[in-house]
Amino acid sequence: MPALKDPQYEKFASELAELKAPIEAYKLAGYAPHRGNANRLARRPEVQARVTELLDEAAEYADIRRVRVLVEIDRVGRANLADFFERVVTGKDDKGKDQHEIRLRDITSLPRHLSAAIAAIEWDDAGRPKLKLHDKNQANFTLLKHLGGLPEPERHDVNIFNLLSVEDQRVVVQALEALSGGQGAIGSTVEGESEPA
Repeated sequence: MPALKDPQYEKFASELAELKAPIEAYKLAGYAPHRGNANRLARRPEVQARVTELLDEAAEYADIRRVRVLVEIDRVGRANLADFFERVVTGKDDKGKDQHEIRLRDITSLPRHLSAAIAAIEWDDAGRPKLKLHDKNQANFTLLKHLGGLPEPERHDVNIFNLLSVEDQRVVVQALEALSGGQGAIGSTVEGESEPA
């Protein structure tokens, strides 16, 4: 279905497709605020059909986008540095054997699954290329996490000692020791405090 003929209807439908309330979509479409008119317009068959179409397109795009991102991450994770280089015959040695040189392949002819993994290319002082690929470990970790292959990290029990500084922990321990020692021990000093006069 193409866009609605009335531009205000189209704007209203697109705002509804963004899950806005009818009255808000009505105002954003340029109409004077009126809840009854907004609800009536939202119930019109052509507007409902357009909203449904826009929502379907958005859902399809969201799925495509997610798949596209996963494909890109997978390309990084599967890239092999050896695939970026080729062995080239440069001549013959004294015995007639081929001499070879390893060279970086022509970047413009690399397949998409390889070029997607390139993070940077630099040249050294001798003009030799230095190829840097995106982090394979991070890409594989991201895929595993997305596909549910990683267990949830263990949750350690929270106790008061996880929340206190080391100094505060010492004070609490000394206070507890003093309490367990009976009434006579309560009057003993805590580190950092002065003796009562």
